[in-house]
This record gives sequence, C-alpha cells and structure tokens, in this order.
Amino acid sequence: MLERHARDQNRQNEEMAYFVALASAFLGVSAATALRPGRRGLFATLAYPVGWAAGELAGQGIFLEAVLVGLLWWWGWPATHWLSVVVLALASLVVVENLVLIGILFYSRSIVRRAMARSPDRPLAIPRPRDDHFGSWWRTALQIPFHPRDMQLHRNLVYGPLERHKLDVWRLSTTPQDAPVIYYLHGGAWTFGDKREQGRPMLHEFVRRGWVVVASNYRLAPRHPWPAQIEDATRALGWIKKNIATYGASPDRVVIAGGSAGGHLAALLALSRKDPTWRPDEMDDVTDWSVRGAMSFYGVLEMTGDDAHWRGLGRGIRVLLERRVVQLPYEGHEALYHSLSPYQRISSDSPPFFVVQGVNDTLVEVNVARGFVAKFREVAFAPIYYVELPFTQHAFDVTASPRTSATTRAAVAFAESVARPRPALTSALVASYQVPPTELFVHVDEGWLEACEAASRLGPLFVVTSDNPFSEVQSEDVNEARRGELRDTLRRRGVDFVESVARDPRGRWPDEVGVALRAISRDEARALARAWDQFAYYEVTPDTVTVRDADSDVVLV
Repeated sequence: MLERHARDQNRQNEEMAYFVALASAFLGVSAATALRPGRRGLFATLAYPVGWAAGELAGQGIFLEAVLVGLLWWWGWPATHWLSVVVLALASLVVVENLVLIGILFYSRSIVRRAMARSPDRPLAIPRPRDDHFGSWWRTALQIPFHPRDMQLHRNLVYGPLERHKLDVWRLSTTPQDAPVIYYLHGGAWTFGDKREQGRPMLHEFVRRGWVVVASNYRLAPRHPWPAQIEDATRALGWIKKNIATYGASPDRVVIAGGSAGGHLAALLALSRKDPTWRPDEMDDVTDWSVRGAMSFYGVLEMTGDDAHWRGLGRGIRVLLERRVVQLPYEGHEALYHSLSPYQRISSDSPPFFVVQGVNDTLVEVNVARGFVAKFREVAFAPIYYVELPFTQHAFDVTASPRTSATTRAAVAFAESVARPRPALTSALVASYQVPPTELFVHVDEGWLEACEAASRLGPLFVVTSDNPFSEVQSEDVNEARRGELRDTLRRRGVDFVESVARDPRGRWPDEVGVALRAISRDEARALARAWDQFAYYEVTPDTVTVRDADSDVVLV
C-alpha cells in the first residue's frame, strides 16, 4: 500500500515537473525571441506579442520562473533524475536569458546618452536618472505607468463634431503660465487604440516638469478610411492653437509626438505646415500651423512599402494600407501613397526631429528610420536626433522600464531645446538690422568687400548667421561653436558658401560672423535662418541689401 502511494506521488510529481518544464521552455523561447526575433512565417507573427512581453518584463520573467520552481519544490520534486536535470537546466536558461535582457535595459541608458551627445546636428546632453522629476527607482522596477497624484486631467474635451473627436489635457495645479505643450498621438495601425493607453511614462514626466500634455483620439479604419486619421490630427492641432491658452499653455510652443501609427501622423503633420489639404474649413482663423519639433517613436515614416526601406516587411504594410486603411491599391495611386509618407515630405524648412527606433522591431523595419534620418540630414537644415536601440521591440515604451526612462530623458532634452520661449522682435531690433546703420561684408578672393559689391562679383547672395539666437548675446565660445556646427551642416548638404560679418559701427552690438550663400533659393535661406533661431536674414543683390523676417518672409523696414 505504501509502495503504491509512493508510486502515485512520484507520478504526480513528474506531471507537475512536466508542467514546470513546459512553462519554463515557453519562457525560454520567449526570451530568445526577444533577443533574436524571427522574421519569416509563423515566427514573424509571434515575434511581436511573444518577444515584446519577454523583452520588457525580464524581471517579471525571473520572478515567474522562481515561482514555478518553488511551486515544484513545494509540490514535490520528481524522483526521475533526467527530468530534474531538464527542469533545472531550463530554469537556469530562463534566468540567464532574462538577466541578459535586464542588462540590455540598463545598457540602453548609455546608448541613448551617446546618441544624443554625438549627434552631428547640435549635440545635446540629456539629464541623469537622478534628475527625473517623476521617474523613480521603484516605479521603474514595477514598470507600471502611475500618473502623478497632483495631475489635473481634463477628460474628453470635444475638438470636433464626431464621436472620436475627443482629447484629454493633462497639467498640474502648479504648471506655470504659457507652458509648452506636448501633443501626443496614439498608435494602433490606424485601426485601433485610444488616447489613454500609450506613451504614459514619458508624458507623466513631461507633466511633472511643467508641460501641458494633450492626447487625442482620431477616427479609425476600416470604418473611416484615410485621410480621416490625418484630418482629425490636424483638427486637434487647430483646437490646440485656438484653445490651449485657456489651460495655461502657449500655442506657439507645441511639440508633437506619437508612437507607431501615431508617430507617422505626428511626423506627417509636422512636415505639412504649408499644406492646407487636411485643414477643417471652420478653422480659417488659425494662421499658424507650425510646431516647434516632432518626436517619432518607432513611427511608420515610409508608407509605400518600398523594399529598399522595409527589407522584406514591405508587403505587410502595403497589404494593411490597401485593404484596411487607404482601401485603394498602390498601383494606380502611387501619388496618394507618396503624399501620406513623411519620407517624401522632408524639405529644407522641416522642423527639428527626434526619432527612436528599435533594431529588433518586427513591425517597423529599422531601415525605415535610418532612411528617414539620412534623407533629413541631406535635405533639412534643422537638427535631427536619432536613437537606435539594440535588442528592442516595437512599443517598448508602454512600460516604465530603464530603457523607457532613458528615451524619456532624451525626449525631454530635445523638447526643451526646441520649445524655449522666444523673445519678441522689437522695432529697435528691426532698425538695427538695416544696412546702414549695420555694415555687412562678404569675404571674396581679394578680401572683405561690402555686401553689394560682393554680390556684383559673386551673384545674388543670402546672408545668415548662427550667432546670438533671437538676438540674445552669447559668449564668444558659444558663438564660435555654433559657427562650426553651421558650417559643418552646410558642407554635409553640399551648400556653397563664403564667410560674412555684420558690424555695428556705433559699437552697440558685437560683430556677428555668418555665411553668404550662393545658388540657393529664398525659401532655403529662410529655412536656414529659422533652423538657427534667427529673427531675420539678408537678401543681397548688386544694388540693395534687404532684411527679411525669417518667420513670415516679409521685408523688415
């Protein structure tokens, strides 16, 4: 009888051991998928849902494995030697894999810091973990995106006539007046998602830092095919421009952001400042549709499915767009697909960008982001910051992990750099720009010549400086560093230039060193002046020197 009971007990122990072994094997395969996701067939289908959880919840994976082994110990360890070895080997593998994933999460901090500090476009230093206003070690350990207790949440404000035309405004009771704005667009393949679900760890940090956050819903496909999504995003931006001052924020200091499909919409909206196609008729009174900058997290920045960008994943995006979103075939409608692709809309006056992309992303190929960044650096004059995260899957920033906190700090550094308050252009400044009283010289082979004389020899010129942004006097070291960055920017883009200098003979203003540009358009010169935070730039012909507003392009007199 005792012998039979012992056999039955051992059989039950073995059954439990098989269960623990299978569960451990699943955890091991999940972690392996996070480290090296499959990109073909069934493996590609499972790569995101399986690999994302393992990659972002590695600490929880170790905890779950410990619970499984502890449960087996409590239930009864199997007497079969080989089965015990298998269980222990699988458990060890799971722990090692997840420790590697945890190490990658923390290593992301240095990856992000170096990417921002070594950017070829105006490098930025990012805050340290101790500088977080809301992030903390215990929130990061739990990875749950708690919101600040003192956050004021204005829910479901109406920005249009339809059911999905709702947005939320987040702020603190202590948020200062004329605060900057983050306008966030959720992802979800343009077919699902909600304003309450994504980007929360980052947005909570911005709220605690004194920003006002706006998160909006938009109509979803297939019920509402394209361009409903971008029309709604545009309408919500118009609402911000008209109404955000009511909530203590500045409509002139908007940074737009989004993840995945939201990253696509954010980028497209930022790059369409001059395109009135998607603007609602009742917002004719909104004259400024610009944003200070755009942040795309694993965004769909190329929408044609071109294999040069997508490297094997293009068919998936093409099928999604043709069948559910655009609901028109690519063939015969190529111009439409190009028009909804941010990659095709990059221009010399594009606003500053911050792009984050994971190498292991199986929904948006990393080469999509690389191609967008490369073209931006060739065409646009504004800076672009690119963070490429190794072993990182799509939608990594849903949880408050060390990796998310690192990219949040970079986003803060970027947003604060582009959304600084801008002083007003006074009549005294406008008068000081004029030539005379200012003296403007251009360097040619023979030496320094008065600007009009230089234009008679070189042809029409545009003169731009990087010194003293918005006429706030900087130290010589700061100005010299900005001059070097400006020249490097022009050389990388193949723009022909010679040196220039503007002098105030009355000695009331320091000399400003700049560049005289040949063979570029007025729009390009204006874009360069805007990118370097200048109120104005000079248009020089053999007969006259004209001062033009860098924002409106009107002649300043």
